[in-house]
Amino acid sequence: MVPFEVAALGAPNFGRGQLPAQGSGVTADEIVTVLTQVLIDDPFDANRAGAFELLTSWPLVRAEDGGAAQQWASQLLGRALHLIGSTRAGESESGALIIRWLFRKFVVLQGVRLGIDSDDEQVDAANMDVPCDVLFARGLLARISRCRMAAESNLLDAAQHSPLHGLLTAVQYVVAEIDFASSEVQAHAGLWREWLAGLAQESIDVTRVVLSVLTSASPEGNIPASYREMEDTIDGIIRAAGAIEISDAASDISSDDEGGAGNEPAGPRQQVILSYCWRAVKEVSGVLAVVATCPPGSDQSDESQSALIDSELVSRIGGLLHTLLTSIRHRGAFSAVHPAFARVCGRMFSSADVELNRRVSEWLDQCVDIATICRVSVTRRSAGWPLCLLATLTCDKLATQALLPRAMDKLFALASDLQTDSEADKAVASDSEAASNTDDTTDLPQVHAINMMRTLLEDHTLASDIVPYVEHAFVVALTGLRSRRWAIRNVCSLLFAALARRVFGNSRGREETKYDGITGRELFTRFPGLHPFLTRQLEDAVDRLAEIDMVQDPVEITDDEGQGEQTTATPPLVDPASAVLRTGARFIHPALYPCLILLARLQPTLADATVTREDSAVNADAEAGVVAEAPHAESATSAVAPPMNLDREPLTRVNERNSTVHVTSASTMLSMYSFTELVELCVDSPVFKTREMAARAFAPLVPSERAASVVTSLLKGVYDVGATIAANSCHGTLCQVHELLRVHWRHDCDAGMRRAFVMHVFPALTALWPILVQAVDKGVTEDKAGEHFDVTDVVRHQYLVLVNEFAARGEAWLLPGLGDLGLARTTRVLLTRFRLTMLYGTLHPVLTGSHVLTQPNGAQVAGAYGTVEELVRLFLACVDDDALAVVRDDGSVQLRIGSDVVDEHGSRMAADDDVSSEVLYNPWSVLGSVLANNSFYEAKLLVLEWMLEHASHERMHIFERIGIDSLLPRLIADTQIASDDCGDLMLQPSRDPRVRAAAIRLLAQLCTRLEIDARTLPVRDMVT
Repeated sequence: MVPFEVAALGAPNFGRGQLPAQGSGVTADEIVTVLTQVLIDDPFDANRAGAFELLTSWPLVRAEDGGAAQQWASQLLGRALHLIGSTRAGESESGALIIRWLFRKFVVLQGVRLGIDSDDEQVDAANMDVPCDVLFARGLLARISRCRMAAESNLLDAAQHSPLHGLLTAVQYVVAEIDFASSEVQAHAGLWREWLAGLAQESIDVTRVVLSVLTSASPEGNIPASYREMEDTIDGIIRAAGAIEISDAASDISSDDEGGAGNEPAGPRQQVILSYCWRAVKEVSGVLAVVATCPPGSDQSDESQSALIDSELVSRIGGLLHTLLTSIRHRGAFSAVHPAFARVCGRMFSSADVELNRRVSEWLDQCVDIATICRVSVTRRSAGWPLCLLATLTCDKLATQALLPRAMDKLFALASDLQTDSEADKAVASDSEAASNTDDTTDLPQVHAINMMRTLLEDHTLASDIVPYVEHAFVVALTGLRSRRWAIRNVCSLLFAALARRVFGNSRGREETKYDGITGRELFTRFPGLHPFLTRQLEDAVDRLAEIDMVQDPVEITDDEGQGEQTTATPPLVDPASAVLRTGARFIHPALYPCLILLARLQPTLADATVTREDSAVNADAEAGVVAEAPHAESATSAVAPPMNLDREPLTRVNERNSTVHVTSASTMLSMYSFTELVELCVDSPVFKTREMAARAFAPLVPSERAASVVTSLLKGVYDVGATIAANSCHGTLCQVHELLRVHWRHDCDAGMRRAFVMHVFPALTALWPILVQAVDKGVTEDKAGEHFDVTDVVRHQYLVLVNEFAARGEAWLLPGLGDLGLARTTRVLLTRFRLTMLYGTLHPVLTGSHVLTQPNGAQVAGAYGTVEELVRLFLACVDDDALAVVRDDGSVQLRIGSDVVDEHGSRMAADDDVSSEVLYNPWSVLGSVLANNSFYEAKLLVLEWMLEHASHERMHIFERIGIDSLLPRLIADTQIASDDCGDLMLQPSRDPRVRAAAIRLLAQLCTRLEIDARTLPVRDMVT
């Protein structure tokens, strides 16, 4: 007989079963079987949650034979009880979900009496008058009590064989399923009141058992020598339990953290006990939260319901959660306690009991005041105190409005003394003196206050309420970076990161979007005090950079006896990193990089309000290749500068070393010009990272309509100065151009910006080729005796990156946005002329010469490898150009671009096939040189990937031009392992495994496309 009808079709079979094959007529009981099996065995939480929702919504109708229903429901309950006794989190969660389903569908809705503890004890005649839901709940409580007593007597044995977290999760689900306002529950209010009080007491007793483990200084187990409390505590527990002796050697017990549900040990002893304790605290917090918030309380004014808990119990639960949150040092444990404490605080704050309201306010004051007296390890980031403060402030919207201003005022007062002084501003090296007087591991009130401030800023529920305090928090973060205490500097850096996320959102990849933040005018309108503060910080940073003297004084030496005449000797060579650290990095202001990061996250504006459109106009009548004149040609900043009366607005700006810079402009208080001026002074810093960050910060400060004028001014400045420009200044200028192009052109720019690039930026960019690149044939890696590193190659590499990213394959991003067909044709001609000129005029002779592909001797030359790689990248782009050079009999050259024929000046003309011959370039002479050279493996890998892309897209014409007979021996040599005997010394294999892998993939593609039998090739590991 069917005990329960599932949708009136039949009883589900809770044994293991498989879903019937498609088209076999799946029945409802088979579906329930599959869903139940998913709930039991599936390791993914989302799948289990979905199966539970489907099972819960499936209708069950009571059948005639109730005994049979109780029998198979009891069997399923036994399976669930076995699962919740597992040490694996997934299995215990599955068991808890089954118990929840049984309680809702069978116990509550159908009135089936299921015995959790024991059939003999629970379902006897003496308990027949007890409601089935109370009986079920009592069984869970009895099991929890036995497991708790087992933990009191032997914590290690309980952690391995009687875990609590599954039972606590199940009882939490059961409380959430009870409708305490229903007439059935209210009719037995006394029984439920007694059960809730017992459940709360058991939860409190469980915390008492495990709290000592989680309150040690380093409960996660990664313990330095000075922190052995947790391990000593656990070892004492193991000894008391009569376990084996503790030894210094690693435990031979299984290293599986989760362990199993059987008799085998679940993992190393310390890990097992720690996992048991923090999981117990996590689930106990959830149980206490539902006990305090779900049942009606005596403080709630609803006379239609009987109170099941009193105010004293709610206050006691809140106090216990507060103690857990503020004493536990295990991050996972106190993070799990936080949401439970927030729920209880919300219950207490909205209560009609004045005493409960007052407790929440007291906890808030205690969180702030405790920072001055409580010792919390600084490595714990103030542990659970920030979350405790957050819970009290976010428990209720009214609590946020009433308590947040008071809390923030106290936090800012505590963080006011950041222990900065003039010495700390001069050099961070003052930490050594401070360390002699005080220990950085000592708790500081400022550190705790800033940690709490950071937690409040990162919480999404305070998104709008915390905005008025962002400006002051920025001041604290940037000022604290100059502190002589490491702990304050560390926490201020974390605060700055939180503020940046709050204002600009999460940082995405630099190439994904232009900028996802706000404009500078929006930022400084919302936070007006931030503008003068950032200006002062940058002024101090620029003054600090002006003190750098990279030229070292000669070293005076004497003879051995100290009596000889003093002579001068050149200091020995040192590596670049040591030189920069000794000379440049110590002069970098601590707030320089944060200020530059802040400005770099801004979104460019269309125009500065103080700048007129006429001032930013680029001469539209200028010929292509003529650089537009800037309003003030001596700097790029002048291209963005508003008209100024120098008599009324004095401005001091000297872009040289050992100078003092002061920028004052009252009429442009909220303008970005003052920042532009200061940031530009950082782009020629001796420190590479400073130049790079200054360039990133410079780009969004330039209005979009002035970007073309600024870029052309920068490029013209390099062109005019030529070889006399300092290497750092040249590199910084090219970094500025790179960021401006990336920000204002490559991301959905309009047709006007594309036109400006073609007519003004592109000619100015290519005009620098003879100055920066053509000298490469003299050797990018030749020995520079007496110099620490070759900055010229760094500059050359940056310029080649610009050319490759924006000009070498410019059709891909320029042509789609050009609506003018004539301009599109002109763009195509300009780019093709550039590529063919570079191919024949520079790249071919350079890459086939004897200097470029020569490995540097001695110290690595900075930028040399990158220069070669970018030259090869540009060469490949030129080879991919499908335009043809046509040489006429009179010696003139025509370009055949598709169906158009143009002369060497770009003018269209008629084709004359009778008196001309096409020139088809063969790239093998260059490609063979690159593939035969194993020193520059990056360039070699680039060539192989380029060939692989052509082969993958069946563009085999390139291999016809190269000659497959020339290519195959080189590829076969690269597929060999470096230690193999290759026979021919001219074809040595590469030692880089990536080159070997790329060569094997390319050979496999060629064998497939050209129908070559791979078995005839002496290549290992190749599968076509």
